[in-house]
Amino acid sequence: MPESYKSFGTLVGTTGATIIYSGVTGTALVNAIQIANNDVNNTNYITVELVKGSTAYSLITQAQLPSRTSLQVLDAPLALESGNQLRYTSGYTFSTHVIVSLMEIT
Repeated sequence: MPESYKSFGTLVGTTGATIIYSGVTGTALVNAIQIANNDVNNTNYITVELVKGSTAYSLITQAQLPSRTSLQVLDAPLALESGNQLRYTSGYTFSTHVIVSLMEIT
C-alpha cells in the first residue's frame, strides 16, 4: 500500500461551511489540523467537523480563537475512510488560515 504525506492550506474568508479535505480512495491519517486567526483586532469562532455520508461529527464547536492566535484541533491522529470529509465553519468573514497535515494510504 503506497503512502503519501501531504499538507493542505486554505485561506477561509466566509462564514459558510468549507470542505478543507475530501478523503482519498483508501485511508487518510490526519496528523494535524492547525487554525490561525490572522485578524489583528477580532476574535473568531470556529467549528471543525468530520463528515461521514450525511452525518457530521463535531471535533470542535464554536471554539473561541482570539486575534493573532492559533489552535491545534487534534491531539491524536484521526483516521478518514473513502468518502469522509473534514468541514470547517468560521463565525466571521475575516480570514483564518487552516492547514491540514496527513498521510494518504491507497
